[in-house]
Amino acid sequence: MAAKASLIPIPAGKTEAVKKAFEEMRGSREGQCVANRHVMGITTEFVTLHHTPHGDFLVAYLEGDDPSKATERMMASDSEYARWIAKDVLPLLGMGEGEPLPASETLADWRA
Repeated sequence: MAAKASLIPIPAGKTEAVKKAFEEMRGSREGQCVANRHVMGITTEFVTLHHTPHGDFLVAYLEGDDPSKATERMMASDSEYARWIAKDVLPLLGMGEGEPLPASETLADWRA
């Protein structure tokens, strides 16, 4: 199982809106969100919010068959959920539709 972690900066003033979007993902859109993870080939998703002196950041950890293609797969599905992410959520993160998560480089991957 492949893994990927990404650090995603949240533009100033957008943190509360990002938190509300994640509440919606866990609430009224939970079924769509779960179905979307299947489309993306994701088996584990762990997202945390970090408040730093340099601003707020999301740290997203994904596991699946190819997490580096997860966003691409979601957008290709053209589902209602993917359209909502593209229209309402990605702009909160300063990202455009179809734009990949910021690049990351794995320096260590240890598992017991």
